[in-house]
Amino acid sequence: MIDIIVLDVDGGAMLEECLASIRAQTVPARILVFDNGSKTPTRDATARSETNLGFAGGANAALRHSSAPYVALVNNDVVLQSDWLEQVRDALDRDAQLAAVQTIIARPDGRIDGAGIDISNGTFRQIGSGSAVGEPLAMAWGVSATATLYRRAAIGEQFFDERFFAYYEDVELSARLRAAGWRIAVLPVRAAVPRGSQPASLVG
Repeated sequence: MIDIIVLDVDGGAMLEECLASIRAQTVPARILVFDNGSKTPTRDATARSETNLGFAGGANAALRHSSAPYVALVNNDVVLQSDWLEQVRDALDRDAQLAAVQTIIARPDGRIDGAGIDISNGTFRQIGSGSAVGEPLAMAWGVSATATLYRRAAIGEQFFDERFFAYYEDVELSARLRAAGWRIAVLPVRAAVPRGSQPASLVG
């Protein structure tokens, strides 16, 4: 069983496009929409908060509604290609030491939005941002929470440290997973497209 968590704050049509792409996946999954304090609550919500918990807090609250061995986080501004879930699931199935896996995330214009997290120069950056698909990419140190499938046995009872309200929470999680001996992976395929990378749609 796989659960896909989508956080939403007044996403409207953007959320509907995201959910349609999840429903079109080639393998089944349960969708958990967590309404993170919308002014106009979404009818698709599985659960909701009256106040905005931030991305970290909202993701953790949503995870309490999941018992699946694999659980994905997908931003509400992302549209997935139909085989996204199949590809990331198969990667976790093949490697029991793999804690989290994402694909290349491409912009609507076809260029790369992100291909994992790099920390090699002492800062945190999205690998390949603005590059053309097919260009050489650095090896990923961590994975972005934009669209990633996680192994529940690796993450435990919560995704993120809630001191990180909306940024760098996925960096901290990647560091924690690596320190515990888990591995992460970024598949060299383009399978997710964000409609503008809109963090406001997640945290208000």
